[in-house]
Amino acid sequence: MGKQKSDQNKEWKTNAMRILDRQKIPYEEKLYDCGEFIDGVHVAEKLGLDCAQVFKTLVLVGKSKKYYVFVLPVAEELDLKVCAKTVGEKSVEMIPVKEINAVTGYIRGGCTPIGMKKQYPTVIHQSALNFDRIYVSGGRIGSQILISPKDLIQASRAVTADIIQHPESAE
Repeated sequence: MGKQKSDQNKEWKTNAMRILDRQKIPYEEKLYDCGEFIDGVHVAEKLGLDCAQVFKTLVLVGKSKKYYVFVLPVAEELDLKVCAKTVGEKSVEMIPVKEINAVTGYIRGGCTPIGMKKQYPTVIHQSALNFDRIYVSGGRIGSQILISPKDLIQASRAVTADIIQHPESAE
C-alpha cells in the first residue's frame, strides 16, 4: 500500500536519474513521444533542439574484449582509429545491438553514460564543453536529460577528446 502511494506522488526515475539525485547533480528531464527506437537526429528534431547540443551514447568493444563508452553529438560519427588510440586499444568496434542490454543494462535508444551495469571507461566529445548544458538519454526511450557537461563528466567519470570523424580525415 505504501509503495502504491509513493508511486502516485513520484514520477518514475531511471537508474541514471537516481544516481544524479544521489550525487546532488542538477538536471532536467525532457520527455518526448516515442514508442520505439529513433535515431538521435530525429530525437533532436522532435524536441526542436540543435543537433550539436544533443549527444548519443555508443558502446564499443576493444581488441582486448574490454568495453568503452563514447558520447558524441547525434549527427556525428566516431573516428574508430582515434577512439582506439584514446582508450589505448589497437582497435575498437561497435557492439552488436543485441548485446546492448546485457552489457549496459539499457536498451537501444535509451542508453546513457550514467549508471550502466559496470563503470566502463567513458569518453565525451570535447564539443560538449562548448555548451552550458547538453542533452543525453535519460536512460529510457522517450526521455532526455539536460545536464551541464562538467556534471556529466563527473557523473560518468569521463574524459573528453576529439573522437569524431572530420571530413579531411575520412579519406
